[in-house]
Amino acid sequence: MRLDRPAQIRWEIRPKPGGGARRLVRLGRTSDVDYRRVVVRSAARIERSLGPGVFANRADTAGGVRPWRPARLAWRHAVLRAIAHEGAHVAMAVGDVRACFPSIGDGALHRAGLADDDLLRLLGTFREGGVRGLPVGPEPSAILANAVLAIADRAMLAAVGHHPIRWVDDVILVTAGRREAIRALDAWRRALAELGLEPNEDKTRILEDAREGGKLILGRAPSAAQRAERGIIAWP
Repeated sequence: MRLDRPAQIRWEIRPKPGGGARRLVRLGRTSDVDYRRVVVRSAARIERSLGPGVFANRADTAGGVRPWRPARLAWRHAVLRAIAHEGAHVAMAVGDVRACFPSIGDGALHRAGLADDDLLRLLGTFREGGVRGLPVGPEPSAILANAVLAIADRAMLAAVGHHPIRWVDDVILVTAGRREAIRALDAWRRALAELGLEPNEDKTRILEDAREGGKLILGRAPSAAQRAERGIIAWP
């Protein structure tokens, strides 16, 4: 397996539901096989590092991700259970990572214990083809991103004692009140900064009424474009 040969890359433009476009990377067969082989070596260890609140893009034994439909259903149930558990006075911390996959560089992979020479060499060939960070589209990128984002999950857990609920890079933490939600988001932001990532502040906020927030979040119906993309990576 030669990991220093030029990457086979094709770009595909997909419209975003809210406007604009997303550039997806389609790897050629050889590059795709190489990427899966490198990532599958760490897939079992990555899975063990993930908390119980991580639902999207869980790795299978072949270096791909498990089906998104049952995962999405489990995610919805987890949000509802968390809201019900906290009782009448709850708040919801909601976070989103800006340009998540393109922002995950070698430093973040080192922090997650994933920066082996083969992976870095392969990602280097992707960069030569114009890819920033992890290529958006291939399933192994989603597996690697899960491991990196798990570091921020653990920071929230350490801050407030609750596991966040995460779908790709969208994170939710249902708390007993606003103060706890603030501590959780502060810890999450610090962890992201240490990874070279930053929150999308337009989508990062505290919802004072978690039940109403739950209705807002759980009531979002995926568009046709989102459903199509979920065949590649489980998008929120």
